[in-house]
Amino acid sequence: MNPTRRQVLGGAAAVVGGSLAGCLGDPGTAGGDSGGEGVFTSFYTLADFTRHVVGDVTEVQNPIPPGEMGHQYEVGSQAQVDAARSAAFVYLDIPGFQNWALDSAENLEANHEAVTVVDALANVELREVDGGGDHEDGGGHSEDNHDGGDFDPHYWTDPLRSATSVQTIGEALAEADPDNAETYRSNTDAYVDELEALDETFESELSERAIDTVVVAGHDSYQYLAARYDFEVRSPVGVSPNAEPGSAEISDTIEVVDDNGIDVVLYDTFSSPRLAETIVRESNAEEAVAISSAEGTKGEWLDDGWGYVEQMKELNLPAFKAALKAE
Repeated sequence: MNPTRRQVLGGAAAVVGGSLAGCLGDPGTAGGDSGGEGVFTSFYTLADFTRHVVGDVTEVQNPIPPGEMGHQYEVGSQAQVDAARSAAFVYLDIPGFQNWALDSAENLEANHEAVTVVDALANVELREVDGGGDHEDGGGHSEDNHDGGDFDPHYWTDPLRSATSVQTIGEALAEADPDNAETYRSNTDAYVDELEALDETFESELSERAIDTVVVAGHDSYQYLAARYDFEVRSPVGVSPNAEPGSAEISDTIEVVDDNGIDVVLYDTFSSPRLAETIVRESNAEEAVAISSAEGTKGEWLDDGWGYVEQMKELNLPAFKAALKAE
């Protein structure tokens, strides 16, 4: 197993930096030498997790705009400035996933000791890719290159791994901000209960199904979900959102559809449906249905009050039920 950057620096602790001087700070309060204000996160999913932890205590920021996925969007230099002005920065320590976030964490640790740096991956087991099969690495979390590295970063499609990540964020902020620790821990427990209930719902709703294979016509973000609920995801695309399938991969996927009696081809709502529509047209499938990698959000979802749980329950659950013929 390749060590993570943090392990190389000396320890896999979730928190690096000084305390938050007893307070994350109210929005609009100058932090001064004791630190900045609020929590800055590297993409939507971590922002949603963190908002559930902090509640009304402070503001949580996310630099990725609605309609974009965290690892596909190129942030500007302002993101690193905003991270340095925050009281805490929450990110994933995976090389190749969001390199700007790794650079920000390194900068904060070296030059902004008042900012608490939280690696939300602490204690999360990642799945190996590129021949790693179903093996899990026992708690490490490195990926040499997101376009073909050692580990699949999309752990948040598994509600229980998400719960572990939320617990890491909650405990890190509680330790850094003792004045609000009770609130953070109470909020964390409540949200973990919600995530565990989501897991139970998926387990119940997907357990009785006619088939055990789904096809996702897009980058392969759903292996953690499939492993949790014991079905197979086939995709003509790898884990990178920038990968383009060749004709052989598309042909093989069409064969998978027909061999498994698949009626519904899934595609990520943050990407084009064209590949899914092509597979439907060239196979015996009947329709293409959108799902979400829960890695971003949309304006209409924000208007409706949707977060991670709602994306999983209201969009993904019915789509996977249809694809697995579990209805």
